[in-house]
Amino acid sequence: MRLLPRSLFGRLVLILIAGLLITQLFSTGLLLKDRIDSIRENTGIQLIQRVASLVYLLEDTPQAERARIVRAFSTPQFRTTLSDTPLPQGPNAIPSNHLAMLLRQALSENTEIRVAINPLHNGDQPERPPWRQRHDFTPERRFDEPLPAYRPRPPRNGFQASIRLSDGSWLNILRPLPEGVENWPYKLLAYLSILLASIILLSLLAVRWVTKPLGTLAEAAQNIGKDITYPPLDESGPREVQNAVRAFNTMQTRLRRYIEDRSRVLAAVSHDLKTPITRLRLRLALLKDDELQSRFDKDLDEMEQMVLATLDYLRGTESKEQPVQISITALLESLQDDAQELGWPMTLADSKAAPISGRPLALKRCLMNLIENAVRYGQAAEIRVEDSKQRLIIIIADRGEGVPEAELEGLFDPFYRRETSRARETGGTGLGLGIARNIARAHGGDVILRRGKDRGLEAVVTLPR
Repeated sequence: MRLLPRSLFGRLVLILIAGLLITQLFSTGLLLKDRIDSIRENTGIQLIQRVASLVYLLEDTPQAERARIVRAFSTPQFRTTLSDTPLPQGPNAIPSNHLAMLLRQALSENTEIRVAINPLHNGDQPERPPWRQRHDFTPERRFDEPLPAYRPRPPRNGFQASIRLSDGSWLNILRPLPEGVENWPYKLLAYLSILLASIILLSLLAVRWVTKPLGTLAEAAQNIGKDITYPPLDESGPREVQNAVRAFNTMQTRLRRYIEDRSRVLAAVSHDLKTPITRLRLRLALLKDDELQSRFDKDLDEMEQMVLATLDYLRGTESKEQPVQISITALLESLQDDAQELGWPMTLADSKAAPISGRPLALKRCLMNLIENAVRYGQAAEIRVEDSKQRLIIIIADRGEGVPEAELEGLFDPFYRRETSRARETGGTGLGLGIARNIARAHGGDVILRRGKDRGLEAVVTLPR
C-alpha cells in the first residue's frame, strides 16, 4: 500500500492506466497473432490449390511438354522444378505434417509428399541478386567480367514441397512467405498507440472531473473550521455531488445556528453571573471590619476570575476578530516585551517566519497562556520557530522536571491540575492549556505537549498556511 499514491486522483489514474496498458498489450498481442495466423492460413490454402492444379496438369501432360509447363508456372514467389530427386531439407528445416496432410487430401492418399518449413534466423544474410553484385566493389573484381548465373537458394522464410509424380519424377516447389508477414505492422501499432493515448487522456480528464468536488469539499471544510460564516458551496454538478454538497451546506447551517444559540446563552450566563458578584461587592463596601472585608474581596476576585476563565473556555472559537496577515516575528517580540515587564524569564531564538493569516489578539492570548505555563511550572520559557510552505510551528520549551507521557493529554482537560492544593497562586484555574488549544484549532491548527530533548516540556503550536 505504501507504493500507491496518497491522493485519490493518483490512485484512480494509476489503476486506469495500468488496466488500459495491460488490456491494450494483451489485445495487441492477440491481434498480431491472429493477423499472422490468418495470412499464413490463407497463403497455405491458396498454395495447396495451386500445387494440386499443377500436379493434375502435369499428370495429364506428356513428359516432353512437362518442362515447358513447369517453366511457365515458375515465378520468384512460386519456384517449380522437375528432377529425379526431392529437394534436400536443411538442418533447420521443420517438417510440416499438417500441410502434407492437406496436399494428400487434395491429391491422393497414396501420393508421396515431403513438406518442410525453413525458419528465418538472425544470422542469415539475404541473397544478393546480380544487379546488386555489379555495384559491389572489391580489388579482385573487374567490372568488365561477366556476371555469374543467378541461382536462387531455398527461401529462408517459407516452405518447400516435393511431390512424386506417377512416372517417378519429383515436382519440387519453393515458396517464400509474403514479405512483411513476420515484420512488425508499424502502421497498426501507431494507430493502437494513438487510441491508447486518447483513452488515457480522456480517463485523466474524467478522473479529474470526478475528484474535483472532493477537493472543493475538503477546502470548504478547512475554511469552515476557521470561519463558520464561510459562504455555502454551489449545489451544482452530478446528482451524487449535489447531494453531498447539499448535506455539507445543511451541516454548516446547523453548526452556525448552534454556535449563535450558544453565544446568546453564554452572554446571558455571563450577565447573570456577574450581576450577583457586583451586588456582593457593593454590600462588601458596607462592612466595617477591614480584615473580613479583605477576605471577602479576595474570594470575590477569585470567583470572578474563575467565571471569566470558564466563559472564555466555553466560548472557545468564538471571536469577532477578522483574520489579517500577522507578522509572527513582531508578535513574539511584543510578547517578549510583555514578559520582561512582568519579570518572566523568556528567550526568543533568532528566526524569521513569513506572515500568516489569523486573528492577532486570539493568537497572542494562545501564546501568552503557553508562555505563562512554561514560566510558572518550568522556571523559564524558550521560544523557537520552524517555518515551511505548508505550516508554521512555534515551540515553547521550559526547564521544569517534565510530566509523565501518560499525563500529557490530560493536561488539556478543563480544570485539570497536577498541583493538588487547588491554590490559585500555585495552580491557576486549569483552563489555560484548553483555551490555547481551542484558539489554535480555530485557526485550523493544534497544540500538543511533548517531552523535551533534555528535560522539561515543549508546547508545540502548529498553524497551517
